[in-house]
Amino acid sequence: MITKESGLKIETIIEGDGAYPTVGDTILMHYVLHLGAGVSSSLYDYDKHCYVDELVDSTYEGPLAGPIKIIIGKETAKDGIYEAGDSIRGLDEALLEMKVGSKNRLFIPSELAYGIEGGSSFHTFHGYRTPPNSGLEITVELVQIKE
Repeated sequence: MITKESGLKIETIIEGDGAYPTVGDTILMHYVLHLGAGVSSSLYDYDKHCYVDELVDSTYEGPLAGPIKIIIGKETAKDGIYEAGDSIRGLDEALLEMKVGSKNRLFIPSELAYGIEGGSSFHTFHGYRTPPNSGLEITVELVQIKE
């Protein structure tokens, strides 16, 4: 695992052999995101009588399975609502160093994710509320650069 000057940590799982994306490119990616304590969802654990707050979100399975679109360099405005393709700085930094076909495990520090404000479920690319000052643990697969 390497740590970039920004604080982003990257572990290569699979090294792809395709092209590198650039800022402004639209890419398709799969992810597995580990959302820790404090993240909220609408999933209710009826046995424990509480909402589930430690989740794993994946684009590989489930009713909405499939890679998502990200536009590298397009962040959700601080006072805006997520729009398809919005990204975060840590994800952009990692994707710019990945070739198509690569799969990397990332630890994105808070300041490269949703920062001191955190993100509401309407503000994040994954659709869950992210608490203030929370980093993200995510595995990303760069599937395609769209033409």
